[in-house]
Amino acid sequence: MIASRARGGGRITVDQRADGSGEALQAIIGDIGDLSVQAAVGDFDLATLLTQVPAPLTALNLDACRMRFHRQLAASLLELEATAVGVKAAAFAYRQAEKGISEAFGGLLDAIGYATGRIIAISLPVIIPVAITIGVQVLVVSKILDVTGLDDVITTHFGIDLGKTKAQAKEALVTAVFEHSDVAGAVIEHVLPGIVVGFVGLPPALLDTDADHAYWPHDSQSMTVWLLAGANQFGLLLPSDVEVWEAEGVTPPHEKPPRDLEDLYLREAACHRGTDSGQVRIEEIVGPDGTTRYIVYVPATTDWSAKSGDNTTDMTTNVQGMAGNDTVMREMVRQAIADAGIDPNDEVMLVGYSQGGITAGSLAADPAFLADVNVTALMTVGSPISDFAIGSDIDVLSIEHEQDLVPDLDGNENPAADNWSTITVDYDPDELRKAPALRNKSDAEIADLFDSAGAAHSSTAYAASIALLGHGSLDRFTAKNSGFFTGDLKKTRDYQGRRKHT
Repeated sequence: MIASRARGGGRITVDQRADGSGEALQAIIGDIGDLSVQAAVGDFDLATLLTQVPAPLTALNLDACRMRFHRQLAASLLELEATAVGVKAAAFAYRQAEKGISEAFGGLLDAIGYATGRIIAISLPVIIPVAITIGVQVLVVSKILDVTGLDDVITTHFGIDLGKTKAQAKEALVTAVFEHSDVAGAVIEHVLPGIVVGFVGLPPALLDTDADHAYWPHDSQSMTVWLLAGANQFGLLLPSDVEVWEAEGVTPPHEKPPRDLEDLYLREAACHRGTDSGQVRIEEIVGPDGTTRYIVYVPATTDWSAKSGDNTTDMTTNVQGMAGNDTVMREMVRQAIADAGIDPNDEVMLVGYSQGGITAGSLAADPAFLADVNVTALMTVGSPISDFAIGSDIDVLSIEHEQDLVPDLDGNENPAADNWSTITVDYDPDELRKAPALRNKSDAEIADLFDSAGAAHSSTAYAASIALLGHGSLDRFTAKNSGFFTGDLKKTRDYQGRRKHT
């Protein structure tokens, strides 16, 4: 069984359960208080008082019992009231403690980064000459070994393959980063901004800000802005306009709506797999009740070059999107939706993997986009979208591999909200081999798919995980958005884009 855990999506947390218990106890206290009042009023019932006249001694004993009952009842009500207050206080303390621990840990990482930056800045006069000396020596020795063939001699006599050793070291580093992706995310969110601020010599208090953008790095998004500004000086990662047109689909259109989330994701992956530039696909679905809904599939990265060419699904789109800027892919989606004639009242589901999820998530948090497009559902896979303030009226499902670095690039976890479910799956190649679509693959083919360092982010691995998932959050999402999975698939439109360079 593939291991997974979930956050959000209406799940009850410890503090919410405590709050609920406090409120339930408060309701019980109210009911008991009402009964106490009714009992006290009953003590002065005329018929009851008249029956006490013939037996005064019994009446006195009865009055004593009544007084003892009301005294004990009052004491019990006070004790229950104190318990209810204590339960609510515990819930509040739990929330504050959780928040405090998170802030304290983040502050510690900020401080470590800042101190490291100051040490680097102070040691720079020593570090640079040493680094140059060592670097030159390593480069010269490597060239000599290569030219003279001594590297082959070392391999023959000592069993050390220098080229293979270098490749293995690189693979081990990438593997370590992916396997500890949460640590890498924390480094990106806190340590790196701290290093930059410390190196430049700015006050450490600048790291403690909630601003989305700032002139100094203080989180992953502002670090991306700085990275982008530096790259732009060298003509890299430059934004551009885009030309969009309806095109022939990468794959033939389907005849029916997606059966389930596995089918939905496979259609998403088909928008970019094996292509130079991904396409936006829009499926128009008419439900049994005549309601028209649309699924918009947003493609993932197909070009990792930092030099922007014609391709719209490139590294430039990735970095611009993570920086919170508008991108050519966002514009492609807008133009595709406009061309498809989607009415502002029609329900729309956005689906995206990796870069596609970044684009879809950013649009789902864009008030200008939402003013024209009625986004009711969003599914992202392997995408860092926690920085996007998605409204509570949009139902969100995010699927992530625990060992995938990409969803952690924003340095935070997705909100644990009622409308937002995040399923984190333990990436286990041995379990993924059991996926129905991979049963006919050979061991060598499976190894090629899953044994590389970054395989936890591959679309094939995510497809296998989704096929094996039997999680309640999946059922909740499909049930709530059943209109996108039933009815008739009336029309499929595909859109291609090209950057326009000035």
